Amino acid sequence: MKLEDNHVSLEFMSDLKFTAFSVLVLGYLKNFLNIDGDNFFKIETALREVINNAVLHGNKSDPKKRVFVTFNWKKAFLRISVRDENPEKVDFNEIDRRIKNSDVLSFNGRGLLIMRSYMDRVEFKSSNQGSEIIMEKSI
Repeated sequence: MKLEDNHVSLEFMSDLKFTAFSVLVLGYLKNFLNIDGDNFFKIETALREVINNAVLHGNKSDPKKRVFVTFNWKKAFLRISVRDENPEKVDFNEIDRRIKNSDVLSFNGRGLLIMRSYMDRVEFKSSNQGSEIIMEKSI
């Protein structure tokens, strides 16, 4: 899904310090879009999880690899896309199966559970150009 207007795009090297930078951009959008505190908390938490996963698991903290974050919005929703440069195709269905068969408090998979719980829609894509997670929240 591609929105033509109302977007902000970020591109940065795989370093966790850019998670905070992305949250600063989200904070600007909170004020601009009048996102309430409860929804902002949910969006921020999901955003932190997905960017951290892109840096640590997708790009394996390789500073030569980039993370791409795009915020798209309309009056009724905010859509966030995060893509890493992991050339290996990720089987998100297999990750789902492992999550369902393990402890919810386990370290592995917890971020995906948080994203799904806090966002209205979460979509996973994987190709030889990287893994992408698209999240959407009604505002």
